[in-house]
Amino acid sequence: MQTLIIGFLIGCGFGAILYMGGATSYRRILGTLLLKDMTIIKLMCTAIGVGTLGIYLLDLGGLANMSIKPAYVGGVAVGGVVFGIGWAISGYCPGTCVVGAAEGKSDAIFTILGGLTGVFLFALAFPYLETAILEPLNFGKITLRDLTGISGIYLAIPFSAMLLALAFFVLKDRYE
Repeated sequence: MQTLIIGFLIGCGFGAILYMGGATSYRRILGTLLLKDMTIIKLMCTAIGVGTLGIYLLDLGGLANMSIKPAYVGGVAVGGVVFGIGWAISGYCPGTCVVGAAEGKSDAIFTILGGLTGVFLFALAFPYLETAILEPLNFGKITLRDLTGISGIYLAIPFSAMLLALAFFVLKDRYE
């Protein structure tokens, strides 16, 4: 129960950061998709950079449970296309639609309903998709550590530094 409460509180904090960063603002989302407003991209780079480093530091201290999932390249490709189409149509990704719904935005509520409908349809189609899309391009549980022999923390440090440098020093808003 304590783990659920901690997860809920972290989720609330992340949602507050998304809200304060403007990730549910139509103007910001459109600016991001047009590559004019870099705020959301900077927010994502910062979250991924800090999260990556944090997870590997926790793993180094024995406090994380790293569960590597199989690399289903076909599934990731199809999922990425579906995710991208959904984001372009609705203007929300899964995290921002929950924050938008908490703000009372009806389009975000319909996005959640659409996402749940998609999850239900995927669950029905999964047995067919598994043999057609997932298994043919299943590369198993591979990691960069497996491929390079370099410990995860030594990969996470430069990766996180690169993302944070990108967020704070490289990406600039482009208004015309």
